[in-house]
Amino acid sequence: MEGTDLPLRSCPVPLSLYFHIPFCKSKCDYCDFYSLPGISEPIVTRVLEEELHRLDLYLSILNPPSIETLYIGGGTPSSVPPSLLGKFLDGIFRRLPNVPQESSIEANPESLSEEFIRVIQSFPLNRLSLGIQTFQSSFFQLFHRTSSPQINRKALDLLRNRWNRNFSIDLLYGIPHGTIQEALADLEEVLEYHPPHLSLYQLTSEEGTPYGEQVKKGKLPPLSASREEKIRSAWLRRAREFGLQPYEISNLALPGEECRHNLRYWELRPYLGIGPSAVSTLPGKEGRILRMTETPDVHRYAEYHAIGLEEISPVTFLKEVFLMGLRTVRGIRRNYFRRLFNLAIEEVVPNTVERHGEFLPRDETHFSLTDRGRLWLNRILIDFFDEIDQYPHPITCAWPSD
Repeated sequence: MEGTDLPLRSCPVPLSLYFHIPFCKSKCDYCDFYSLPGISEPIVTRVLEEELHRLDLYLSILNPPSIETLYIGGGTPSSVPPSLLGKFLDGIFRRLPNVPQESSIEANPESLSEEFIRVIQSFPLNRLSLGIQTFQSSFFQLFHRTSSPQINRKALDLLRNRWNRNFSIDLLYGIPHGTIQEALADLEEVLEYHPPHLSLYQLTSEEGTPYGEQVKKGKLPPLSASREEKIRSAWLRRAREFGLQPYEISNLALPGEECRHNLRYWELRPYLGIGPSAVSTLPGKEGRILRMTETPDVHRYAEYHAIGLEEISPVTFLKEVFLMGLRTVRGIRRNYFRRLFNLAIEEVVPNTVERHGEFLPRDETHFSLTDRGRLWLNRILIDFFDEIDQYPHPITCAWPSD
């Protein structure tokens, strides 16, 4: 398939844009994202140039009225040589029809430098996400992560002294053999830097990763559900004392500092992903909803026939609206749901709404779960999905919609 043969149509609503930079200094044993360490500069250059070429192509087909948000992730964008990164960023912003309201870039402590900050501050990037993860020394050896507590602290000091825009910090919990006290100490140290946004992720053992294999073989313990909840509850209580409010299962922010890019993901707005392994959800021809996945292979990345295309049925998309929307505190906007499906939520899943009424606060504008309900999200979703499958009438979807 040639790039111009992609079965896409113009996007009538604002679009979000994601670039995947699949390079890093080393591969952590728990990471299941597509990323490669030790790649030569010529290959890095070739991939970044191809990503810009694809941006030209996709924008010419989609012709969106605007780009609402931009996110540059990985991998580790901060591991790209600053001269190449600057050229890449210049290429992006020169091609966009407007300056996005929010433009984020990821960095890891071991590759955060004054030069990196100087380069990104010369562009309209207004949000930096720093992957601290933890200050527990055992973590770095156990997972072959090329950082340390000292490097983390140095990076946070550099961020405070040199970066004058918005930022977010990632932390991990559920580290093997770690204690609740150590997890709380991680949070306390990060809070000293007054982050406006925190992402608190549970360490998971993904299939195909070295960590996943260790857990599978019984060499490392998985996190127990009860211990997970104790750590999570303790973190949330402490973060709230600093004014950080949960707005999604894994994310907290000061009021008004929520990540707009991720909110658009959870609302299933159209988004374009560019880069090896990047995923998009885009409007297709004849009213179809298309999910596009770029090849997870830097060496084959220039081959358009390696792009995976999947048509998302209205029923599947309906389930995804529940799956993504109920992760957030705000939940699903009722008028948005009606514009998409020409139905009220209670028309589709009346029995599940009645069964789980104690977890569903009454609200005329949003359909959401209580804090306790989100703890049972997976169980509740199964009931929603079962009832959706039994809905007796055809489901249609008018997507995208504002």
